Amino acid sequence: MVKKSFVKKVSVLTVLTLLCMTLSSLSSFAEGNEVEGSILENVLASEKVEGISTNVELDEKVLSKDFDLEKEVEGMPSVDEMTSEEEDLFNSIVEEQAALAGLENEEEEELFAEAMVNFFDKNSETYNDLTMAQAELEEQIGEANTTSTNNNDQEAQVSVKNAFDKTFGVKTAHAFQVKVGVKFAGAVFNAAIGFAVGGGVGAIQSFIIKKGKKQAEKLFTRTVVSRLKAWGAPKLALAVGACVTVALNYLDVGTQIAKQLDKRDKRPNNGWIDLY
Repeated sequence: MVKKSFVKKVSVLTVLTLLCMTLSSLSSFAEGNEVEGSILENVLASEKVEGISTNVELDEKVLSKDFDLEKEVEGMPSVDEMTSEEEDLFNSIVEEQAALAGLENEEEEELFAEAMVNFFDKNSETYNDLTMAQAELEEQIGEANTTSTNNNDQEAQVSVKNAFDKTFGVKTAHAFQVKVGVKFAGAVFNAAIGFAVGGGVGAIQSFIIKKGKKQAEKLFTRTVVSRLKAWGAPKLALAVGACVTVALNYLDVGTQIAKQLDKRDKRPNNGWIDLY
């Protein structure tokens, strides 16, 4: 089970603001041109985000020319099959992602973390199923918020709805839509890629720095395309290339990939990714 001691919340808005400021002089990078590793490293190192460091030492295997990110992510073991060392790594990534999600309280963080663990556990009904995992998370957080308020108090009911909307980043969502929240999708991307390279957001950025943006873009595109197909969203795979190009300019790559997918789906920028 994931530990309950989560790292401090990190404001995604703050992260994006800092990155916009530091990357403003690198317009060619934003357009997809390759930037020298030393320049990228300096940009990322200028960020002062508590709990996240891009100065992460990666395993020699990860940095070797033979390292196949797509294959490593595809071969990620189920939670119940992980070694103790792998489980510690996975739990640390889940804790980080739950903290970065910007949820309302510790209970929501725990439910978010539990949903992530279940997604990567073959004994769970939501294993490798983005739609089911998101639906279960919505239901659990909704129940938790409702239980903590007085059902007869109209103001309390409005408060619950506002908290739920803020959690998933959308004002209205219909049950018949096949969709998944940007926050959860981004966390899943980060968990799968991070586990393969040996760490969380900082390790992913260290991997990009070491590999170079051009090579990382190819590796990430192939990997995300492969995972979306495996997780039941083959149509979204068509837009992945452009999404990855933009996302590599940001510290939280997984969430940015998810946001870019949302920007390009049937209902753009509503906080949900339409899977079909």
